[in-house]
Amino acid sequence: MAREYLRVSKGRGRMARSIADQHTENLAAEDDFGPWTWGEAYRDTGSASKFARKARDDFEKLLNDLRSQAFGNPGDVLVLWEISRLARETGKGVEIVDLCEAGEYLIHITSHERTYNPRNYNDRHELITGIAEAEKEARRLSARTNRGINSAAKEGRPHGRVPFGYARDYEVIDGRPRCVRQYPDPVTGKLILELFQRAAGDDEKLPEPIYQIAKDWEQRHIWIAETTLDGEVIPSRPYSPQHLRAFLVRPVYTGLRRFRGQFLPEWEGMEPIVSRELFDRVQAVLADPSRRTYMGGGARWALSMTMRADRCGGPMVVGKRKRNTGYECKRDGCCWISKEAADKVIIGDLDRFDPDTGDRLPPELGLLLAYLASPHRHAALRQRPDASEEEKSLRADLKRLNGELRQLKDAPKPSTALARIERTKDIEEYEMAIGEAEAQLRKLAIPAPLAQLLPDQPITDVARWWKDAGIEKQRAIAAAVLTPSLLGEVRITPSPGRKSIPVAERIVLRREAPEPS
Repeated sequence: MAREYLRVSKGRGRMARSIADQHTENLAAEDDFGPWTWGEAYRDTGSASKFARKARDDFEKLLNDLRSQAFGNPGDVLVLWEISRLARETGKGVEIVDLCEAGEYLIHITSHERTYNPRNYNDRHELITGIAEAEKEARRLSARTNRGINSAAKEGRPHGRVPFGYARDYEVIDGRPRCVRQYPDPVTGKLILELFQRAAGDDEKLPEPIYQIAKDWEQRHIWIAETTLDGEVIPSRPYSPQHLRAFLVRPVYTGLRRFRGQFLPEWEGMEPIVSRELFDRVQAVLADPSRRTYMGGGARWALSMTMRADRCGGPMVVGKRKRNTGYECKRDGCCWISKEAADKVIIGDLDRFDPDTGDRLPPELGLLLAYLASPHRHAALRQRPDASEEEKSLRADLKRLNGELRQLKDAPKPSTALARIERTKDIEEYEMAIGEAEAQLRKLAIPAPLAQLLPDQPITDVARWWKDAGIEKQRAIAAAVLTPSLLGEVRITPSPGRKSIPVAERIVLRREAPEPS
């Protein structure tokens, strides 16, 4: 029996063209070295070098099958198109050879037109030598690639893939195509700008949730484009909220480029899609905890993971003790309180009936809903605060620094080496000051909490509104309001033992700042 290991460094999924070509040539080898019965093939898309970031799942499966001898019977053949398809790390390659020797398997290299027996000393030597040569070539290629990337970064030119939303112009310089301009793509660039504007909001519109934008893009058939084996570009699948969020946190859309964790100097050939101010507003919106409307794991309870045990600070989750449902400290179980009683104190008793007549009674609001029911507090929570004096001062400084830096770069080049060195130092100082100012602005640009979760107008029937909100939204509201800066963080004090005290006395609100008035 023969089993192939098929790998291609780049491609879409398991049907990359090179894999199909390898398989065709491997099948043709059976005419001269078979007959073989073909078993299930191992297929991977990704690099085999030590610098690879993507895991090779079927390579690990091949290793496990060889170790457990589930690969096949003695005399079965591992078929490779060339030795570099297997591994470009000598250690892993030698391990494959050793396992094939232990299991008495053969290794056929189609490009060599030869079947090797790892138990033969000469065959083993040729296999290991080929693996070592493949590793040498991989390291040489990595060194060349890094040298090219470092050179591009040093010269200020973009490197790597073209970001979604951009297009590039190239010119042949020193015999090689080099990027001379990166600019917004006429179609996808407008989509990126739309994404930032919708995610940031403005004075008239609140920021839109990312999942809502992703759903709108899907309905408009703005999908991820992929290239088929025939070279045709087709939409393959919708953009997920995770895709859009990844776009929103990339500084490249402001004209900034990051290389090895550091921002590179601005390059005149790089045109931004969004302004720095718009980018900072989006980062502040994404950092706002009130936007987290999904808690994951199939949310079932509004207050779970929001309250904390006062003794250890651990989060409280729903659990059972002797068939009684309650909130229990997740960290070490140091605290437990009845869920029904705690919910009545914090949320309220929303479904009350007269025990004698069975008539519905008006709901009793707990701490949380009573807090949200106040019209003046509702307006304060939704209000988008004006920029502080500190923020205004920082923006003015940033504008001044950028203007002075632009003048410095546009000035005639100094004639002496010493003057050029001083000019370079001045540019670096300006860029450092600009980076510090932008970092401080990002910390200050915090949007109003709960702006995404509360309705435009004050809530008239808070009990009905709470029920209609849904569990994920309820949890997000509770997590945003029950904080030290607003209503207060809910702390559950330990039970005094056998002595019974009201549940309300065991619920404490820890505040760090006065609530909005």
